[in-house]
Amino acid sequence: MHPLETFDRWRRRWLAWLPRRTPWERAAKDLAPEKLNDWLLEPLDHQEASALFPHLNKESAIIQYQKMRLQIREQSNRGY
Repeated sequence: MHPLETFDRWRRRWLAWLPRRTPWERAAKDLAPEKLNDWLLEPLDHQEASALFPHLNKESAIIQYQKMRLQIREQSNRGY
């Protein structure tokens, strides 16, 4: 057994009684960048869409790129 695994088991066993509140568990809206810095609000970049989806024609790549951006916004609860 690796020494870090031993330490982790010991830590979990002896510190399990402490209340856990992890500071990194925040709402997505708290972590969302300001509107000026939000790349999801920028206009579509046709070259980037073509680079991400080289197997598709230009129009299909743009559509897939927009779907991906909207899906990221939905998953991060940033709204539209």
